[in-house]
Amino acid sequence: MRIAMVHWAFPPIIGGVESHLALLCPRLVQLGHTVSLLTATAPGAPDQETWRGVAIRRSPLLDLNSLNPEIIESKAQEIRQLLEGFLLDFRPDVVHAHNMHYFSYIHAKALQEICQRHGWPLILTAHNVWEDELWQKMNTLARGWDRIIAVSHYIRQELMVNGYPPDRIHVVHHGIDTQIFHPPTALEVQKTLQTYPSLRGRRVIFHPARMSKAKGCDLSIRALDLVRREVPEVLLVLAGTTNTVDWGQQQPAEVAYMYELIEELGLKDHVFIRFFPWAEMPEIYRAAEVCLYPSIFQEPFGLVMLEAMATAKPIIVSRAGGMPEIVRPGFNGFLVSIGNYQELARYIVFLLRNPSIAVTLGHNGRRQVEQHFTVDIMTRATLEVYQEALSCFKQASNW
Repeated sequence: MRIAMVHWAFPPIIGGVESHLALLCPRLVQLGHTVSLLTATAPGAPDQETWRGVAIRRSPLLDLNSLNPEIIESKAQEIRQLLEGFLLDFRPDVVHAHNMHYFSYIHAKALQEICQRHGWPLILTAHNVWEDELWQKMNTLARGWDRIIAVSHYIRQELMVNGYPPDRIHVVHHGIDTQIFHPPTALEVQKTLQTYPSLRGRRVIFHPARMSKAKGCDLSIRALDLVRREVPEVLLVLAGTTNTVDWGQQQPAEVAYMYELIEELGLKDHVFIRFFPWAEMPEIYRAAEVCLYPSIFQEPFGLVMLEAMATAKPIIVSRAGGMPEIVRPGFNGFLVSIGNYQELARYIVFLLRNPSIAVTLGHNGRRQVEQHFTVDIMTRATLEVYQEALSCFKQASNW
């Protein structure tokens, strides 16, 4: 099968969707499919390359860090030509768009019209939902997607109530590479501590998300202020200060706020901040005792849950969005109320004081990933959606 992928970003840009594509696309190639991805330009990345068998084409016309509504409007014809040229060059059997149901009505409308005119089934994976004026406009295109993959039952629910046809929506949870993310050996932990000597001798808690208020980084910092009084050797590791999609250019101000908060609370000796390339993320999980993801919005899924669980680490997340579908309280981690950093601190302290329980929760999470959330399981489910879309297209063409 020839599969054309379209998304706003790809590594070296870091984010949940980007990590998902970096897992899904090569696995499809390994299974004998031909995959080509159209995405945005990125610092240091060539405009065209082949990565793990995936043909990648980059264009500034998909770069959300440099686009705004006015620029998109002025370049509408160029955007249409880019999308159609990419697809005509590749001649796909199916087109699979990721999060193209937001950010730009012009991109989504053009993609739908092009695929309809040329007879290409168009699949959307909805990794997020929103609540604003643009979201309402984008929802007028809800029936233009032949099949929709929702990354959680929560996302499916929200798509349904916003006009997406229920019979076209399939839930496919994310999967993780259980070889890259695995329970660490003692030797691997020692190697990580050699690479990052600041972590040596500390009780490491890891918040593996871009530094933003939406991801609850300020909550982790405020919780740390309470935890350090009970566990003085605690160290919070924060990641993701650069190389992310920043629609609206909000992140610099939020990163500055996090630094100010750390300074205000006197936590400089208890926080380690660094941008970790995607390939280095498994190392930091290995050094951590507990992972945190206290998002303050309805998190669609939260791929870092699987990364932590696959590494056999307990994770504490907000009771929000799709995360309660994955985290079972007291089994593989804990759920906390949105915005409640005192509750977050309580569970962190509990796990640091009871390392044997933390280990048990981590192993439970690892088994859960192996049974339900591997890349192979995710890829098979995605291919089933492709096959259903193709079958419906063939039936329609025979009528």
